[in-house]
Amino acid sequence: MDIKKFLPPGTIFNTSNKENVTNIKRIYYTENEISVDEPIENSTAWIRVNGLSETDLISEELKKADVDSLVIEDIFNLTQRSKIEEIDNGFFAIIKTSTINNNVFVRDYFSIILKDNYVFTFNEKPIGILNIVEDRISNSQGKIRKFPAKYLFYTIIDMLIDVNIVFEHQINELLADWEDKIVNEKVKQIEFLHQIRKEIIVTKANINSLVESIDMIGDIFKTNPVLELKKYYQDLLDHLYRLNERMNLNWEEVKTLYELHMNNINERTNSIMKVLTIFSAIFIPLSFMAGVFGMNFVNMEILNDPNGIWIFVSICVVTLFLMLGFFKYKKWL
Repeated sequence: MDIKKFLPPGTIFNTSNKENVTNIKRIYYTENEISVDEPIENSTAWIRVNGLSETDLISEELKKADVDSLVIEDIFNLTQRSKIEEIDNGFFAIIKTSTINNNVFVRDYFSIILKDNYVFTFNEKPIGILNIVEDRISNSQGKIRKFPAKYLFYTIIDMLIDVNIVFEHQINELLADWEDKIVNEKVKQIEFLHQIRKEIIVTKANINSLVESIDMIGDIFKTNPVLELKKYYQDLLDHLYRLNERMNLNWEEVKTLYELHMNNINERTNSIMKVLTIFSAIFIPLSFMAGVFGMNFVNMEILNDPNGIWIFVSICVVTLFLMLGFFKYKKWL
């Protein structure tokens, strides 16, 4: 990913991978009517932008809607933190989500603009989660078509936070599975656990940014465009607080699992060293006796005895069992 640096504020710099072709879909709806790409009088408009590769096309679309250049800059800067802030005649939100697909972590970046009776959504990659919202509008499900654009803005944010809630449940299941593996010592490497740790850190940062943003614009409930949606945003905050608490618990569990894994390694190392030490202790007297009997003394009768070898072997075996008995008595075995 490219990084914007040493450029003046308001400079549009596209940090996306530019791999996905830009597709703009305009949905207009009222309580009784819906249209795609054909405006309807006194309707709510949802402009869905998938793919951020065509910077000029998207910028022109936003300038026509009188969107500030600083907001446009943030849409293309995928390194921005999650936030919700007030803009002229509306709000601007950046929501980051995480998902798991076949044990691969995927992060997505969404920008949402509420301005007058328009809602703009921008995402780098085609994501099916917003299709659920579109289906609700098409099938007139829920309250979306009964409320103006401000409710659609809330609904999209709520849907994206739900994605992170699902992600937390997936993390929780992974940690439970890893706990079983570590307790039963069925795992040798913990690289994937480190990945889980990183994703938890990123998600916690995104959640905290959203909570701080809503706290900083405390008059969000006093502003006319969202006054009647106060209870919904309070519910949104409740979801964020709960998600943050769950992520804190997962973070603590990751640290516990890491410590447990290190303890398993230490115990395994100690067990190996214990076995090696016992072998060494057993062979020390045997090596000493072998050295003594191997000195070829002239007046050592046992060396000339026809059964000398068996006498030596017997002494070694007795010594071996005496040492093993001593180790057993001391509970070293």
